[in-house]
Amino acid sequence: MKKVLPFIKTVKLGDVLIILILVGLIIFIINKSWNNHIGQYLKIEKNNEPPKIMSLNQIKEEKITGPLGDSNISLVDGKARFSKAPCTKKYCIHQGWINRVNQTIVCLPNQITISITDGSESYDSVNY
Repeated sequence: MKKVLPFIKTVKLGDVLIILILVGLIIFIINKSWNNHIGQYLKIEKNNEPPKIMSLNQIKEEKITGPLGDSNISLVDGKARFSKAPCTKKYCIHQGWINRVNQTIVCLPNQITISITDGSESYDSVNY
Protein backbone atom coordinates (compact mmCIF):
# COMPACT_ATOMS: atom_id res chain seq x y z
CA MET A 1 0.00 0.00 0.00
CA LYS A 2 2.83 2.40 0.76
CA LYS A 3 4.41 1.74 -2.68
CA VAL A 4 1.29 3.06 -4.43
CA LEU A 5 1.05 6.30 -2.45
CA PRO A 6 4.27 7.89 -3.77
CA PHE A 7 3.05 7.31 -7.34
CA ILE A 8 -0.27 9.01 -6.59
CA LYS A 9 1.54 11.98 -5.10
CA THR A 10 3.57 12.50 -8.30
CA VAL A 11 0.56 12.45 -10.67
CA LYS A 12 -0.76 15.94 -11.28
CA LEU A 13 -4.16 17.09 -12.54
CA GLY A 14 -2.65 18.04 -15.93
CA ASP A 15 -1.25 14.51 -16.33
CA VAL A 16 -4.69 13.00 -15.74
CA LEU A 17 -6.29 15.43 -18.22
CA ILE A 18 -3.74 14.64 -20.94
CA ILE A 19 -4.24 10.89 -20.45
CA LEU A 20 -8.03 11.26 -20.62
CA ILE A 21 -7.83 13.41 -23.78
CA LEU A 22 -5.50 10.91 -25.49
CA VAL A 23 -7.70 7.93 -24.57
CA GLY A 24 -10.78 9.79 -25.85
CA LEU A 25 -8.96 10.65 -29.10
CA ILE A 26 -7.92 7.03 -29.63
CA ILE A 27 -11.48 5.81 -29.06
CA PHE A 28 -12.83 8.44 -31.48
CA ILE A 29 -10.35 7.49 -34.23
CA ILE A 30 -11.04 3.77 -33.86
CA ASN A 31 -14.79 4.38 -33.92
CA LYS A 32 -14.59 6.52 -37.09
CA SER A 33 -12.35 4.08 -38.95
CA TRP A 34 -14.42 0.95 -38.16
CA ASN A 35 -17.89 2.37 -38.68
CA ASN A 36 -17.99 2.74 -42.45
CA HIS A 37 -21.48 2.44 -43.85
CA ILE A 38 -22.66 -0.55 -45.83
CA GLY A 39 -21.79 -0.32 -49.53
CA GLN A 40 -24.03 -0.71 -52.55
CA TYR A 41 -21.61 -1.80 -55.28
CA LEU A 42 -18.79 -4.26 -55.82
CA LYS A 43 -15.84 -3.12 -57.92
CA ILE A 44 -13.82 -5.92 -59.55
CA GLU A 45 -10.41 -5.00 -60.94
CA LYS A 46 -7.96 -7.26 -62.74
CA ASN A 47 -4.62 -6.44 -64.34
CA ASN A 48 -4.85 -3.12 -66.19
CA GLU A 49 -8.41 -3.56 -67.45
CA PRO A 50 -11.20 -1.11 -66.62
CA PRO A 51 -13.01 -2.04 -63.40
CA LYS A 52 -16.29 -3.94 -63.51
CA ILE A 53 -18.92 -2.55 -61.13
CA MET A 54 -21.82 -4.71 -59.94
CA SER A 55 -24.70 -4.16 -57.56
CA LEU A 56 -24.50 -6.01 -54.25
CA ASN A 57 -28.29 -6.39 -54.19
CA GLN A 58 -28.31 -9.70 -56.03
CA ILE A 59 -27.47 -13.33 -55.55
CA LYS A 60 -24.84 -14.21 -58.11
CA GLU A 61 -21.68 -16.21 -58.69
CA GLU A 62 -19.28 -14.27 -60.93
CA LYS A 63 -16.38 -16.04 -62.69
CA ILE A 64 -13.30 -13.87 -63.33
CA THR A 65 -10.36 -15.20 -65.33
CA GLY A 66 -6.89 -14.14 -64.25
CA PRO A 67 -3.34 -15.20 -65.21
CA LEU A 68 -3.51 -18.38 -63.08
CA GLY A 69 -7.06 -19.38 -63.93
CA ASP A 70 -10.63 -18.77 -62.86
CA SER A 71 -11.65 -17.13 -59.58
CA ASN A 72 -15.25 -17.21 -58.39
CA ILE A 73 -16.76 -14.27 -56.52
CA SER A 74 -19.99 -14.83 -54.60
CA LEU A 75 -22.57 -12.09 -54.04
CA VAL A 76 -25.22 -12.88 -51.41
CA ASP A 77 -27.38 -10.60 -49.21
CA GLY A 78 -25.35 -7.46 -49.92
CA LYS A 79 -22.00 -9.14 -49.19
CA ALA A 80 -19.19 -10.37 -51.43
CA ARG A 81 -16.29 -12.80 -51.15
CA PHE A 82 -13.93 -15.00 -53.12
CA SER A 83 -15.44 -18.48 -53.11
CA LYS A 84 -12.85 -20.17 -55.35
CA ALA A 85 -9.34 -19.17 -56.41
CA PRO A 86 -6.52 -20.96 -58.26
CA CYS A 87 -3.76 -19.61 -55.99
CA THR A 88 -1.94 -21.93 -53.58
CA LYS A 89 -2.37 -20.23 -50.18
CA LYS A 90 -5.99 -19.08 -50.75
CA TYR A 91 -5.64 -16.01 -48.51
CA CYS A 92 -8.32 -14.25 -50.56
CA ILE A 93 -10.85 -16.97 -49.70
CA HIS A 94 -9.93 -16.89 -46.00
CA GLN A 95 -10.70 -13.15 -45.80
CA GLY A 96 -14.40 -13.99 -45.75
CA TRP A 97 -17.32 -11.70 -46.53
CA ILE A 98 -17.06 -7.94 -47.05
CA ASN A 99 -19.93 -5.44 -47.16
CA ARG A 100 -18.67 -2.07 -45.88
CA VAL A 101 -17.35 0.80 -47.97
CA ASN A 102 -13.57 0.64 -48.61
CA GLN A 103 -13.23 -3.00 -47.60
CA THR A 104 -11.02 -4.80 -50.11
CA ILE A 105 -9.85 -8.34 -50.83
CA VAL A 106 -6.86 -8.92 -53.11
CA CYS A 107 -5.79 -12.14 -54.81
CA LEU A 108 -2.21 -11.19 -55.67
CA PRO A 109 -1.18 -14.35 -57.54
CA ASN A 110 -4.23 -14.12 -59.81
CA GLN A 111 -4.09 -10.28 -59.95
CA ILE A 112 -7.75 -9.73 -59.02
CA THR A 113 -9.03 -7.15 -56.54
CA ILE A 114 -12.57 -6.76 -55.22
CA SER A 115 -13.69 -3.78 -53.15
CA ILE A 116 -16.93 -2.32 -51.85
CA THR A 117 -17.97 1.18 -52.93
CA ASP A 118 -20.99 3.39 -52.44
CA GLY A 119 -21.17 4.59 -56.03
CA SER A 120 -19.16 7.78 -55.63
CA GLU A 121 -15.46 7.89 -56.35
CA SER A 122 -13.28 9.11 -53.52
CA TYR A 123 -10.06 10.86 -54.42
CA ASP A 124 -6.92 11.14 -52.39
CA SER A 125 -3.44 12.48 -53.05
CA VAL A 126 -2.39 9.29 -54.85
CA ASN A 127 -5.13 9.06 -57.49
CA TYR A 128 -6.20 12.69 -57.76
